[in-house]
Amino acid sequence: MAAFLLFVHPIWAQEQAQPPSQRSVEEALAAVAIHLSPPHALYLYESLTRQVLSNEQILEQPQSSRRPLANDSLWALGTISKSILVEGQDGPYMDVRLVPAFFKDIARRYMNASHYWPDREITPETRREHLAAWYSLYLMLLVGNTTQDEIAETLRKGAFERDPGMLEAGGPSLVDKLLREKVLTGEAYKLVRIRRSGAAGREVLAFPAYMDQWKEKIYAAYGVK
Repeated sequence: MAAFLLFVHPIWAQEQAQPPSQRSVEEALAAVAIHLSPPHALYLYESLTRQVLSNEQILEQPQSSRRPLANDSLWALGTISKSILVEGQDGPYMDVRLVPAFFKDIARRYMNASHYWPDREITPETRREHLAAWYSLYLMLLVGNTTQDEIAETLRKGAFERDPGMLEAGGPSLVDKLLREKVLTGEAYKLVRIRRSGAAGREVLAFPAYMDQWKEKIYAAYGVK
């Protein structure tokens, strides 16, 4: 399952040796969420669709130990999807205006210092909710770290077949833009930045340490290494 093939880059791990404050994580994630533009929202939905297909492929493998995780991943992705869809005359459609508020709410609800979910014990009864919260932030960070050229290329070829005119050629990712505009401080930027290494198509993504540590706990709750 592509969503979970993540590796921690040694240098990034060293930078994260001192754990950030929980309030800092919450504020950094919320800042990214509220700046998700319509093209970011459309790209996020394309990413969500790809994750659905990936997990459905896991369920087609009867002997796979990842089937319970894949099944709950589909539930989590469905929850995200339903939260940003509205009913129209021709059926449900994505309302891009709902996207920033949804992801801001996830950041505030699960990363708040008073009940910081990455530090919580994960039980069989709570693992699905942990997975849904983690998956939401995982997708948001992927979108926030994608360059404008990459977003434009995906949208032109994707289900929406749009030419997102509000994106600039060679434009930075959202998190880089927010750093330049001083919406994010240098420390906050480290909490939402994904580092890339390796050749195109075989890139290794190094997420912030709190995301990888949380993922490992969720994995353990599902009995997956």
